[in-house]
Amino acid sequence: MNKQSPLYLAIFLAIVAAIAGGALYAANSATAPIIAANEEKAEKASLLEMYPEASIDDFESVDASDITPDHPFVDKVYKYGDNVVVFKCTVSGYDGGTVFLVGIDAANDLVDGFKAISNADTKGIGSKITESAFAESVIGKQASGQLDTISGATYTSTPVVQAINECAVIATEID
Repeated sequence: MNKQSPLYLAIFLAIVAAIAGGALYAANSATAPIIAANEEKAEKASLLEMYPEASIDDFESVDASDITPDHPFVDKVYKYGDNVVVFKCTVSGYDGGTVFLVGIDAANDLVDGFKAISNADTKGIGSKITESAFAESVIGKQASGQLDTISGATYTSTPVVQAINECAVIATEID
């Protein structure tokens, strides 16, 4: 077969693509568990930052499979103590999005804790959601009520506030 023929080139390209695809699959299979373990470790560290008096065993994982179809921004749910439900949420923003933890006291409808894990929006504007000033502005406030957004960063903070409001409703439904 002529090395310049289209059929030869197509077969050669298919073989190279199959080898590259297999190598990528193998690399992903090898690293996926490590990445997942590191993400879980970082999430647990964030939970302990929100509640420094707690131990990691104080957080009971809740099956969120009934919640996520109607609330796709909810990634994970934990129970902490008698009344607090902690949600890990991912919301979109102006440019990227925000991943955060919010603790809701279901008995009192209060924001019990807030910790932004990551934000991919504009540095200095949308990234203000990760600063302690925003957390301090929502902690202790009525979770289902009016919460302040960040002036100049409403595209980032509005989805976070809306998610907190929805988490307040969900928290009352969790046993």
